[in-house]
Formats: sequence, C-alpha cells, structure tokens
Amino acid sequence: EPPAPSPANGPRANVGALHLPLPAGATYTEHSPDGLLDGCIAEGTVACEARVLDLRKADPKAPINLPSTKRPFGWYTGTDLPTCITPASPPGKAAGATGSTLLDSGFAKIGPKTAEYGRWKVTCENSAQNNQVRSWWLPTSRILVVQYGSFPGWDAKMDTLLAGATFS
Repeated sequence: EPPAPSPANGPRANVGALHLPLPAGATYTEHSPDGLLDGCIAEGTVACEARVLDLRKADPKAPINLPSTKRPFGWYTGTDLPTCITPASPPGKAAGATGSTLLDSGFAKIGPKTAEYGRWKVTCENSAQNNQVRSWWLPTSRILVVQYGSFPGWDAKMDTLLAGATFS
C-alpha cells in the first residue's frame, strides 16, 4: 500500500461518488467561468495537470464522445479536436492536437474500483507541446480521470493519488 499522498484532512477532489486525495497545496476546480478549467487539478504554477469529470453532469444537449481506447483522442469527450494541454501550455493556450497513438491500454485501479485505462502519444500543431496523456474511465460511475503531460515521476504521483481514492 503506498502511503496516502495527503492526510485525511488535506485537499480532495469530490466528483460524483469519487473522493480523490490531492497533493498538499493542490486545488480542484469543478466549474470555471469560461469552462476552460472545468474539472482541473492545479498545483503550483500548473493550471491543469489532470482533469476529473463526472460525465453524468455533462450537458444533455451537448454532443459527447464517451471515453474509449478504440478511437483516436479516446480520453477526449468533445466532438472537435482536443488541444495539447501540458504544464507549459494550459487550457486556452494550448495548440491543437494533430494525432494520437494508443501506447498502452487495459485496466487500472482507482481505489477499490477497476477503470478502463489508456495511454496515448499525442502530436500537436506546435511540436514542442507533443506529449503523452493517460486516462481512467469508470463507465458505471461515469467518472473520467485524465492526466496531461505524462512523465515517469508524475505518473507515479498520479498512481499514488488514484490508489488512495475512496467512493461513497
């Protein structure tokens, strides 16, 4: 069991039935005025290092692509092209994505639950923003977790956060 990333009274993202512990000092934004930071976890200077969304709360009139490792940009629920969100290119400032390649897929844990997992290599209009994205999808709870700008140290931290998740 990895140690919990923050004490029980530390910051959390509460999304639907999911209670996700966050690193000390991190914040979760459920709704932002322009929608750009909806569901974002921010830490330090990084405006959106990951996103946690309850798709049961999605606008019923808006078209949506359910998360799937069977399609390009499978972490992205919009029907347009996603942008290349990284620590250096936050939502609203990121270039458009031009392609994605599924590198890994299967199942991974979010606390006690098993999620559909995927990792993509993403190419971008600005090649400096090329990066990897990881996603976890709980189809029954309809909760989507997306990690932007994946690299090994950040992956390990995200895995620890997800291991500490609980559900109510």
